[in-house]
Amino acid sequence: MLNITNRKVGAFDVRWAHFQGFTVLFNNPGDNCFRERQPGIYDLANNVQRDPSLNFYKILHENLTSLDIDSLTNRFLFCPLTSASYHVTLWSGLNCRNAPKVNSQYHSMVQNWYLTLPNSFINTPKEILELAESSPICTTNNWNINFRFNGLVIWNDSVLVATLRPDDDSITKLEELTTHRRQLNKQYCDRFNVSTDSDTYIPHVSLGYFANEQGGKRATEFLQEWNTLFTNALQNEILTFNNASIYGFTDMVTFFKKSL
Repeated sequence: MLNITNRKVGAFDVRWAHFQGFTVLFNNPGDNCFRERQPGIYDLANNVQRDPSLNFYKILHENLTSLDIDSLTNRFLFCPLTSASYHVTLWSGLNCRNAPKVNSQYHSMVQNWYLTLPNSFINTPKEILELAESSPICTTNNWNINFRFNGLVIWNDSVLVATLRPDDDSITKLEELTTHRRQLNKQYCDRFNVSTDSDTYIPHVSLGYFANEQGGKRATEFLQEWNTLFTNALQNEILTFNNASIYGFTDMVTFFKKSL
């Protein structure tokens, strides 16, 4: 661990590593979630202060901030994600971590594509996205699935997430989505010879990453206290999604889609 002892140094700024690929995200509710990057490409840019539909994210961010972000960074090397990029992943696709394992038929095509994101996103080879584009997880527009806060968890001493649970009326819908995810996993494995995502689905919002495992381990000691705070703040809040889309990304705060 690194501890700041110089009183003239307050904190560290995070620089996110390159991590490119594509994923399927639930489209966030409301009308204040995007900013045009270039013609045909829109960055995920939630305005949680302006849009009541994003109140769930706003409360998450407010409670994380109340823990004193600089203190979390200094004590645990915690790197918070901006609320502008908050999202719930539905399925993870090809990325720079699994792309080297893609079979030889597609290896060069996939590599050249992800290395030139976001510009290459407009003209993505159909072989890369067509299976996801035709999946019910992307073609269905009326999921109307409701999530509630379930609890804070630190996964693999690496990332702090707010896990979500479906409300009673959404349990069957989540089971259906999970089935479609498994089918999509198999299709991509059959084509590219890689497993892009786990068959087990745990909906969540990532809040930030720890720069090393030691920080994540130390932070675990405070999870019970933090969970009490977040549970009280979010007990009456619901996060609702109707549909999902394919997004590209170049790091963990930069996500974009083709059209609105």
